[in-house]
Amino acid sequence: MKNVKETIIRVIAEYLDKEEGEISSTASFTDIGLDSLDIMELVMQLQEELDCKIELSQDITTVDKLAEMIENQQ
Repeated sequence: MKNVKETIIRVIAEYLDKEEGEISSTASFTDIGLDSLDIMELVMQLQEELDCKIELSQDITTVDKLAEMIENQQ
């Protein structure tokens, strides 16, 4: 199984044209530079890449929280 957190960081870094090291797993998505439309596009990409269903909520605000939610579904 792919490392979920690493995959999320890689996808976000590619999307924002940044280095993976610039993406903090504890920073909020808005602090990283993502707006709600960006997040929706990334969720679609992650669902395909990780072969999972992602149900976002207001509680999912960081890479860590998103990775934890995805891992708990698998």
